[in-house]
Amino acid sequence: MSRIPGSSIVFAMWRYSRFAGAGLAIVLAFGVLRTGASAGNLTLAGKERWLAIASTQDPDTAIGIAGLYASERAKVASTQSGWFAVILGPYGEASVQAVLKAHPGVGEIPADSFLSRGEKYLETVWEEKPLEEARVLVAYEAGKPAQFSVGELTIGVSMGGDAAKPGPTHAVGTVEGQTVFSFSTPDEYSSFGAEAGLLKLDPKTEAPQVVFTRFTGGAHCCTQTWIASQAKGAVGWTLVDTGVLDGGGFSYEDSDGDGAHELMQVDNDFLYAFDSYAGSIAPIRIKQLRGNALVDVSDMAAFRPLLKRDLARMEFMAKLDADLWHANGFLAGWVAAKMRLGGGADAWLTALENLDKESDFGPQICKKKGKPIAECDFDDLERVPIAKALAAFFNERDYGELPPAAQAHLR
Repeated sequence: MSRIPGSSIVFAMWRYSRFAGAGLAIVLAFGVLRTGASAGNLTLAGKERWLAIASTQDPDTAIGIAGLYASERAKVASTQSGWFAVILGPYGEASVQAVLKAHPGVGEIPADSFLSRGEKYLETVWEEKPLEEARVLVAYEAGKPAQFSVGELTIGVSMGGDAAKPGPTHAVGTVEGQTVFSFSTPDEYSSFGAEAGLLKLDPKTEAPQVVFTRFTGGAHCCTQTWIASQAKGAVGWTLVDTGVLDGGGFSYEDSDGDGAHELMQVDNDFLYAFDSYAGSIAPIRIKQLRGNALVDVSDMAAFRPLLKRDLARMEFMAKLDADLWHANGFLAGWVAAKMRLGGGADAWLTALENLDKESDFGPQICKKKGKPIAECDFDDLERVPIAKALAAFFNERDYGELPPAAQAHLR
């Protein structure tokens, strides 16, 4: 019998279709902590009801689940039993079925979801930020620049060319009419998907950073992000090229409360590594700007709650679709998430029992020794055994110590 992890999450089995591709979005469940709320403030009157979709004893697990329902402004509420409920709404419809019909954005929910007046909910301990609060960058395009100011510093971010033939991005900062920095990007980018903003990313700098992006275009791709920053003690400004990331690039949130935003992303190394794009479930990475470089801080204790939420998201998805426990793209991301939280040994044994050894995805080698893959004839390509490939993949990345059972596959 295969090892399939259990969970403290209470919900009914339901279809995975609502979250198809959710592994490729940064579902960090950003929100705002509510404190000082009075008992019973969630009790509703009249026809309004909360839609309760899950309950768990761990608040970070609840927040991870709630992040999957971001479009419905999910909340996590403490309850009289000491558990944490994931609730949506409130809604004015009289039944769950009526809510789903009237609000298609809810998507799939557990079969045992129910409507509640909220008498047993004590307070909101977490809720999704409104879209207007969560959005930290603004769009710009050819002929429609973005402009910002802080103190005496004025910044303009503009796109050259026009919609038919977009040109490069120009970011210019001035103080009292004098240019203090001017940066330009290449022009091989799409005309849409460009954003810019002023964000404090490095807590030690006096001025905030200027963040601007361009979209490369193409399927499943890609956002290039630049950061203009004046590091502490530096005379001038420096342009930090953060590289290209899948989809919309980074998300930004001050998760540790130091007054500066972290930059969150999915680990792009997992995409297509062991499954198709849609089947690749990638764990998160958390970075900070320090000086003129991005530093990976995913393993810092301050961000452990985010890692727990990421793991809860994955396990909730797999509870809803048990086939994920036999999908290599999911197992790779799940093992990584478990390793960072100290559960790598058991996770690896689970993966060994459930890996799809017949999958066409994964690393290959050329049977002709010394010949690179790019020059290898198709008939000479050989698939690396999935367990060996996964062990080597983790051995080359910082997801914690490789479990002994995994190390055995490196020999």
